[in-house]
Amino acid sequence: MRCQEIMTKSPATVKMNTPIQEVARLMAEKDIGFVPIVDDSGRAIGTVTDRDITIRVVAKGLDPKSAKLSDFGANEVVCCSPEDDVGRARDLMQQHKVQRILVCDAQKKPVGVISLQDLARSESEGEIGQTVREVKEEGARVH
Repeated sequence: MRCQEIMTKSPATVKMNTPIQEVARLMAEKDIGFVPIVDDSGRAIGTVTDRDITIRVVAKGLDPKSAKLSDFGANEVVCCSPEDDVGRARDLMQQHKVQRILVCDAQKKPVGVISLQDLARSESEGEIGQTVREVKEEGARVH
């Protein structure tokens, strides 16, 4: 099975100068917890999660109305291509200890997102169990 078959297509994106409150509002409107950050050409340069907002902004007492993504940076871009086998997405999640990865075109523009839930719908119980254990194992990175 190919990544394009299980990915959530056309993800909402933001830029580094986007205010945190706007990012949070977008997440609430779209019912998502992960957004790619793109440059002016639409190329992925990072990601932000709802957890990042909680840990890096709210918990530190920053004002979400004035704080911008550029104030704390972005998570590493972990991506695969739409034509890759789903196993590639699984391997990248395990390797990078992340629950979601981008699916990018040849120009590194986000065309989709694959989550652990997407993998769960496409893998056997044993495979997804192993994937979750490896993504969530002790010592997993906090972005």
